[in-house]
Amino acid sequence: MENSRLNWREAFTFTRSELRGFRLLTGLLTLIIVGRVAYFRWVPPPVIAFSIPAESIDTASIFIEQKSFSTNRNYGSKPSPWSDTIEPGNYNSVFKRSRMVELNTADTLDLRALPAIGPYLARKIVEYREKLGGFYSVDQLLEVYRLSPGKLDTIRPFLVVDTVIVRRFDINSVTLEELMTHPYLSRSQARGLWSYREKHGPFSRIDDLKKCLLMDEKTFEKVRDYVEVR
Repeated sequence: MENSRLNWREAFTFTRSELRGFRLLTGLLTLIIVGRVAYFRWVPPPVIAFSIPAESIDTASIFIEQKSFSTNRNYGSKPSPWSDTIEPGNYNSVFKRSRMVELNTADTLDLRALPAIGPYLARKIVEYREKLGGFYSVDQLLEVYRLSPGKLDTIRPFLVVDTVIVRRFDINSVTLEELMTHPYLSRSQARGLWSYREKHGPFSRIDDLKKCLLMDEKTFEKVRDYVEVR
């Protein structure tokens, strides 16, 4: 019994050389830990240089720009009404060329490729374009429900408008129902134009629309680009 106690004590007893070695190892381990913490805290990370093959540079640039859209938002502050706006100067030429969209022929998938445009706005833009007959100006997108000036400023650099393909209606053959569905005409103005044509005969030129008492100057300037006289 005495021998077993003595052996147990000897297992946890260090000689001077063993104690010296233990202290040395403990000191070295402490220095390594402190050194690593200090290194990662105060020494900046190394800059890794790499090259991109020429045939892949367009794809790489687009990927970098797309990543910036999700990282440039400030989630810690109070959201701004125009928090979806990205400064046009942040787009490089490669990214712009990859995202150029012709507004009068784009489908919802083309529009969803634009920054700040989701499925809802893409669908609303196409629906409004069909009712209107096409866009003559990018600024007309502000007439689309929930498309804010901030979003318009974001997508403006990527939009082109082909006005040649805008659909016009013949004021002398259009039906009352078709007039009433045009976004720029109120129901009363549509009825007024149709009644004027029925009473006075066909319009001879576009400016004759102003002879209708319900056609104000502001509405005329907006709708004239969608009217033709045959």
